Amino acid sequence: QQHQQPRPPVALPSASPSPRDMTLRIALLLAAAALGAAPARAEDHWAVLVAGSSGFYNYRHQADVCHAYQLLIKRGFDPDKIITMMCDDVAYSDLNPFPGKLYNYPWATMEEAVDVHAGCKVDYSDDNVTPDQFVGVLTGNATAAGGKVLQSTADDHVFINFVDHGGVGIIAFPIGMEVLHANRLISTLKDMHARNMYKQLTFYLETCESGSMFEGLLPESLPVYALTAANAKESSWGTYCGSASMVGGKSVGSCLGDLFSVNWMMDTESTHKRETLKQQYKRVKNTTNKSHVMQYGQVKKFDKEYVSDFQGSGSERVGASPDFVPEPHTSTVDSRNIKLDQLYLNYVESGSASDAQLLMEEIKARQAVQRLGSSIAEQALGSGLGEEMSVEISWTPEMLACHEQAVAAFGASCGWDEGRLVLSKTLYQLCDRTSGSTAPILGAVENACKSSTPEPRAELVV
Repeated sequence: QQHQQPRPPVALPSASPSPRDMTLRIALLLAAAALGAAPARAEDHWAVLVAGSSGFYNYRHQADVCHAYQLLIKRGFDPDKIITMMCDDVAYSDLNPFPGKLYNYPWATMEEAVDVHAGCKVDYSDDNVTPDQFVGVLTGNATAAGGKVLQSTADDHVFINFVDHGGVGIIAFPIGMEVLHANRLISTLKDMHARNMYKQLTFYLETCESGSMFEGLLPESLPVYALTAANAKESSWGTYCGSASMVGGKSVGSCLGDLFSVNWMMDTESTHKRETLKQQYKRVKNTTNKSHVMQYGQVKKFDKEYVSDFQGSGSERVGASPDFVPEPHTSTVDSRNIKLDQLYLNYVESGSASDAQLLMEEIKARQAVQRLGSSIAEQALGSGLGEEMSVEISWTPEMLACHEQAVAAFGASCGWDEGRLVLSKTLYQLCDRTSGSTAPILGAVENACKSSTPEPRAELVV
């Protein structure tokens, strides 16, 4: 029988490894941990751009939004992280002298003119620009939105730019002239934060009475900064209007841009990466000389943040407008008068019966809105509001609830349109006069809109 030789004893590791062995072990452990761990996630930047109107006389809104899209792309934004909503009907309008093109600045020659519509990717167009879809996009609800939505996280920065018509406590949408109330907008921003959809959010809003969407409504705890074209009780303004709406020597026939929007984009493109939001606010406020640019939300915290943290850090320029010039614009028109102003200019230039008819129809529509507002006030109060009625906007829970119900009732009974948005202020005043009691207001709205009175003939006097 063969006997196996005994194996030599196995050398056991020393109880106290050498410094060299310890260094090697630590390196191996760190390498193994790195292989099994996910890399640290970098901060992402997302944007939602909205033009909430339609029709050629709202040319400026879609030109503004396409310019904003081009600006973000040039500054390094991932196009997959930009969501754009606009009817996209203006570039292809029969009234557009440059079919398929949009300009946001009055260029002297076609050689230097920059078409902001070229390459402007629109995710929601035609009848897919609605309040419900906008809220769906913001909250990441693809079912409600029906398409591309924000997929941002608690580490990300979100930039929202909304350009449109509005009124006290409302912003408008083109399809059926639906409106989004301030209460729902603020609730949406709260919901987004509860869903961990942003670390910080900036909201640039270009509408009449745009300040009323945020004033006294943004909670201090919400990391949101809003910059508005106007305060809570005044119009915003269009620019490059009338005789200044020329491109390559040809009249476009509509304002090319909005004063606040053009100014902030010019500023962003003309300044270095280290410009703060406070610096941009001051520069844009000085040149937006027809309305009061306002800040809302966590202003002190955001004032120190850089514009590039929300609008991209790249230095490449779109060139859709010249360098920022700290001088007020002169070719400006109150946003609520832009259509009337252009129709008047068209008639003066042509003297045609068709242009006279279009102008008279606009005048009659305005008269009808005035009568409707007076009728609602008289039925709700038994008398008119009176000229002395305050238009200061101060939201309380009772006023907010009353106004939201009145706005919804008006939409259901009368229907909103661009001309009627001014009546949102009337509804606010009625809520104030009735101490937030909705019953007399809702009854007055229903009765006034049921009664259809003949419109007096508008005479055109030049």
